[in-house]
Amino acid sequence: MIKESNSSNGLTFAEFKKHFPYSEDALYALLFSRNQALIGIRREKFAVRNLKKIFRATFKLVPKIGFQAMSLRDLLSETGLSMGGVYLTITNKENIAIIVKDAVTLVCDDIVRSAREEADPGKALECLVKGYLFASLLLQPWFYFLYFETRSLPQTHQNDSKSLERAQATELEQLIRELQKKPNNGYPPEFIATMALSMIQERYLKPWKYKQPAQSVDDYANNCLQLIHRSFR
Repeated sequence: MIKESNSSNGLTFAEFKKHFPYSEDALYALLFSRNQALIGIRREKFAVRNLKKIFRATFKLVPKIGFQAMSLRDLLSETGLSMGGVYLTITNKENIAIIVKDAVTLVCDDIVRSAREEADPGKALECLVKGYLFASLLLQPWFYFLYFETRSLPQTHQNDSKSLERAQATELEQLIRELQKKPNNGYPPEFIATMALSMIQERYLKPWKYKQPAQSVDDYANNCLQLIHRSFR
């Protein structure tokens, strides 16, 4: 589980990254165990190896051509796997999108659990904002894909993806409502929560904008939190 820092300065990106439990191999192993019905290979070692190649190729191709346009031939060329290797690992192209949704959901649920363990609502808000921000940067291709390719999911999974974003906003809104000193003045909590989530999404949706950032990720996170707090004083 993702943990908050005990430092008086709050959680830093470096600390978060150091203890992030979803590094690449660990994440693929988890996804293999959670999605057995979607993966044809039964041996974890080979499944993880192939999943890594398939998802790396997908994340490289999709921003250029879109998921709907991505063909099996494109995957074969980019991964170097045989047709059998691709089909045995991912039995259907839409399963790629389903597994991405599962990965993002897994991480976001973990962040929420960590935030709910904080007795102080201010600390819980920091845990949510920094958790969502830092995790979405470490897993940027996954979050980016789900944001733009939710439409590629089967309908029930599309609903799950949309519900995930609504749940993120609701968690933020509840803490903001609790922290507001004058709830009848200023901006509505649901509006502040929506703006907070938009600031978080900005960072992983526009990586080109932050390749040479004027501020560090930590500065960005702290500025987001300061703006949120100022909006309901």
